[in-house]
Amino acid sequence: MHRRLSILALLLFTPALAAAAGAGRFELTPTASYNFGGTIDGGTADIFNLDLEAEDSEAFGITLDIPLAPWMQLEFLASRQSTALRIDGGLFQTGQDFADFDVSYYQVGGLFQWGNGQIHPFVVMSLGVTELDPEVQGATSETRFSGSFGGGVKIFFNEHVGIRLEGRGFWTLLESYDENYDGDYCCYEFSCVCDDNYNSEFTQAQASAGLIVAW
Repeated sequence: MHRRLSILALLLFTPALAAAAGAGRFELTPTASYNFGGTIDGGTADIFNLDLEAEDSEAFGITLDIPLAPWMQLEFLASRQSTALRIDGGLFQTGQDFADFDVSYYQVGGLFQWGNGQIHPFVVMSLGVTELDPEVQGATSETRFSGSFGGGVKIFFNEHVGIRLEGRGFWTLLESYDENYDGDYCCYEFSCVCDDNYNSEFTQAQASAGLIVAW
């Protein structure tokens, strides 16, 4: 019975894999990045009660691109930044370290590319989740809905090896409230609100470079 199911699964997936292979190449790209920005507003922070900024720092990740057509790929992305939260010191003051802070993105989306030969400009859009993990007593890691949009260029040295240069923006929804909530003052893990409608967001920009391995 198990052998029949295995044969059936192979028959079902072989055409899909063959079509994908005919549409282009699979690409695995380890990346080194630098993340900019990211603020948790003290006016909405239940635990912190002060403005905290994620320090700009390096991040590391990986993308897997599966060909759907010569001009389109299904992309899976994972990226992790180990940084620190800093107290916002204002325009003329130096910020102070508050706590270690990890930011992890796990997303899936579409990459659209064009060009011929060795150079392929592209744009990419994705949706997924962000894991925010501050090392603060009384706080736990939180997973929130997120999205990203970016673009860049792939430059291939040969059929199987190339580099990928990219700029991307990430948007994470921390909390969302509306006037249907029964209460004038609402507190959750990351935020409190006094208004009837409120959105709390965490945004970052990322510049990255990676080595493409294609097959």
